[in-house]
Amino acid sequence: MGDAVQEINGFVPAAVIKNIDLSAIFSENVLAKIIQVAQRGLKQAAPLTSYPHTVPQTGPNAGRYEEREALFWTCGFFPGSIYTLLERTMKYPQALSLPPQLRPTMQEYLLKLGRHYSVAIAQMSSRTDTHDMGFIVQPALQRDWELTGNKASLAAVVNAAEALASRYDERVQAIRSWDVAINDRYSITNMQENFLVIIDSMCNLDLLYFTAHATSSPHLSHIATTHANRITHEILREDYSSYHLVNFCPRTGLVQAKMTNQGHADASTWSRGQAWSVMGFAQTYAWTKEAKFLSTAIGCARYFLARCGEGKGKWACELVPRWDFDAPVGKGEEQEEVDSPRGPLRDVSAGVIAANGLLIIHQALQGLDAQTAADMAGGVDFLETALQIVAQTIEYAYDADLALFELRGEGKVNGGASGGDNVVIKESSFDGILRHSTTNWNEHAHQKYKDHGLVYADYYLLEFGNKLLRAGLI
Repeated sequence: MGDAVQEINGFVPAAVIKNIDLSAIFSENVLAKIIQVAQRGLKQAAPLTSYPHTVPQTGPNAGRYEEREALFWTCGFFPGSIYTLLERTMKYPQALSLPPQLRPTMQEYLLKLGRHYSVAIAQMSSRTDTHDMGFIVQPALQRDWELTGNKASLAAVVNAAEALASRYDERVQAIRSWDVAINDRYSITNMQENFLVIIDSMCNLDLLYFTAHATSSPHLSHIATTHANRITHEILREDYSSYHLVNFCPRTGLVQAKMTNQGHADASTWSRGQAWSVMGFAQTYAWTKEAKFLSTAIGCARYFLARCGEGKGKWACELVPRWDFDAPVGKGEEQEEVDSPRGPLRDVSAGVIAANGLLIIHQALQGLDAQTAADMAGGVDFLETALQIVAQTIEYAYDADLALFELRGEGKVNGGASGGDNVVIKESSFDGILRHSTTNWNEHAHQKYKDHGLVYADYYLLEFGNKLLRAGLI
């Protein structure tokens, strides 16, 4: 009898804000799916050599994570997802959808998983060949420091910040994003003649600000703020839309070209790039308290929302953004038919990233006097809009094949303190929490990806839930 498998009917915490139900973010499914994937990596020796990246929705590998090499910029997001759940077990147990039998061992088990997945990340924390150090180290290592006081994790975060700062150029007044940019249209490889900066870079500045404050290193804040000012003037357009990529001349600091690498066209607005701008400028304001950065974040957000609004009445869940706001809508090789149930090709990740940024804007406005906040908001309820984006994302993209826990014996977690395997996952056939992201559908890309699960879409969905918890909104 003790070995009989029993399915657990998971308790789902009520998560209703402004009459918007976000309980799915805190369901048993999200915890079980992350563990479902993480257990595979636990069978491999650390440091891991590859990390979860995309989940195909069709083809021979449909439903299972396809991984990228550990050095790829997305390596930090799956460990980060583990740490979002660890944070819930440690600080917000009321929001954890977990049967009582599993609670005593789950915190220890998640920490074990998080540390296992973080070994390779800590080892690469001094890399100077990428600007993505914030994406790489903050989701797991910064959270590990904040939750457990692990000084080794803090040291890795500090190393990463200094490594990122080494890519700053005083003449250009910016941090170099990419060393090269190569696709079927162009090949930019000469670093003496080219200095590539992308809008995504705004979201790595948070690493510099955090470390500057944690270690009293004002030079890091100076670099971050200088970079943000340069982005404002050269990557943003007058209407607060964004280019994806700007190529500066490293000798003069002048702009040589404005183009795209992942969007539809040079002059288009790639929705995930616009989402990065919303979150990045909001984060920059949160650290600097310079009003211009909050105004810029709001301008970027209003543009994002206006473009999403173009779909209202035309297709379902219009707040789940198209992959590029200027890509053709209609029947064609690169788009679904607009009158299909799903509408045009979307990028779910852009929506949840933007929602995180909107929540930061809401919190920033809460810190101002009522009249100033009202004037800056211009009639937009950024909290409610963020909630609506996530609610529509859940409706549109939340995978319906749920993962669940099953119990055996005393209810110890697989590989937990007892070393037993008394708890197993009734696995979902789809590893991702969300479907329908689009990584890169640029016609000139060497590798094109559309309509799939994506590791950072799931991470930012979980992180959005944690932001609500930290703000006391749930």
